[in-house]
Amino acid sequence: MSRGNITRRGKRSWRIKFDVGEHALGRKTRYVTVKGTRQDAQRELTKLLAEADAGTLVEPTKITIEQHIKEWLDDGHQLAPKTVERYRELAQNQINPHLGAMTLQKLKPARIKKWHADLLKVGGKNGKPLSARTVGHAHRVLRRALQQALETELVSRNVASIITPPPVDAEEIEILTADQVLTVLRKLEGHSMYSIVAVDLATGLRRGELLALAWNHIDLEAATLRVERSLEQTKAGLAFKPPKTKHGKRTISLPPHAINVLRDHRRQQLEFRL
Repeated sequence: MSRGNITRRGKRSWRIKFDVGEHALGRKTRYVTVKGTRQDAQRELTKLLAEADAGTLVEPTKITIEQHIKEWLDDGHQLAPKTVERYRELAQNQINPHLGAMTLQKLKPARIKKWHADLLKVGGKNGKPLSARTVGHAHRVLRRALQQALETELVSRNVASIITPPPVDAEEIEILTADQVLTVLRKLEGHSMYSIVAVDLATGLRRGELLALAWNHIDLEAATLRVERSLEQTKAGLAFKPPKTKHGKRTISLPPHAINVLRDHRRQQLEFRL
């Protein structure tokens, strides 16, 4: 006995009816509409039956992309508060206006490619072009949201993983020369920022890592500095967070000049407290 059949519904539309197996209330039948040729509908029926047999067939849902992203971000999913804020901005400005009303299960790779093209043309403020870098950030939010939908069996695949975002032109980083470093330090002598800049030039710490330093992270005798956390500004206020990757936690050797600067800074702090 056949588990499925195909019925014409229009000039290029077909209704697929198929059996997904026994359930508590009897056998369950599903209906899917496919546009294209009969061969397209037959291929879809074969795929759906294979997914049903493999246990990977997802239940139909009318959850939209906007709804899913909101629920995903509301749950947090171990995202840093600042990351959640940024993801909400990208969803509100770059994803929802173009894809938000579409249901999760109807999103296709071709639609994502068109979304990229639209953002590059008019995705910025007041309809201005959007940079490829920002398009990539928005794509990352969509991909991570769809990955969560895949894990919870709302979709059968993550279509955002199939399409890559537009390439970003590599920016050459300008590194200060030794003479330029000395010039910076000389000009800052006596300034309250001197110790901060000197330590940063000696270690190459990110801003958040530098601001999160505490004295228990520094061993002046061993001439080492341990990066354990980072400080970020969120709408709720300042918050500490762990490094993004396991390699973010690291120990850095300090040069003699940085040690002297830190000793002076420590002495000034103690004098100020007194």
